[in-house]
Amino acid sequence: MNPRLAAAKALTAVLNGKASLNSSLPLQLDKVEARDRGLTQDLAFGTARWYPRLSALANKLLQKPFKAADADVEALLLVGLYQLLYTRVPAHAAIGETVGCADKLKKPWAKGLLNAVLRNAQRDSEALLAELEHDPVVRTAHPRWLQKSLKAFWPEQWEAICAANNAHPPMILRVNRRHKTRDQYLQLLAESDVQAQPCVYSRDGIVLAEACDVRNLPGFAEGWISVQDEAAQLAADLLDLAPGQRVLDA
Repeated sequence: MNPRLAAAKALTAVLNGKASLNSSLPLQLDKVEARDRGLTQDLAFGTARWYPRLSALANKLLQKPFKAADADVEALLLVGLYQLLYTRVPAHAAIGETVGCADKLKKPWAKGLLNAVLRNAQRDSEALLAELEHDPVVRTAHPRWLQKSLKAFWPEQWEAICAANNAHPPMILRVNRRHKTRDQYLQLLAESDVQAQPCVYSRDGIVLAEACDVRNLPGFAEGWISVQDEAAQLAADLLDLAPGQRVLDA
């Protein structure tokens, strides 16, 4: 399956309020070639991350909103806009591949619409987004309710927090020391041509230079590693646990 189509299908379930991206995306990843899974994940999560901006831009470019039955076309348009604005995918490839997915949705009527809107976005997105920047939701890509909460607790830093939230997170692994030491696993990654370096604070953490499908990493199926943010990795060591204790991970 085309990674753009897979990302759009996963996002459609989110737009329809039927699933979270964490539950809808794995179902689509299984239908994508292994080499395209990283791209599919980036398209899905990136589109979701920038949804407030992408949606506002789409509404500006469209003559009328999509019908509820065409949420899949809307999702496909958002994926196309994300590629144009936030990735290094060449514009001609982003537009052509995205438009071509309309046939797979059995909605060939949408090809002309997608092509026109994406080409207009390629030409006018900078000016259109500048017009929308006055809205904090568009400017920060955070919903109004979350902005209100951030402002209440961090009135001077809330926009910086929003910017940090929008930053692309690195892919971080936690090495299961029952199987391998961190240095041993770094050597395995080097032998597999995967660029990585140790985390600064976690003694078990490894930062990958580029995100990838964790299922393709050495020993994942055997439990040698898992994906976990570095801050979360620190919790176990900070608890100073002793044998026989029970920990509730809620």
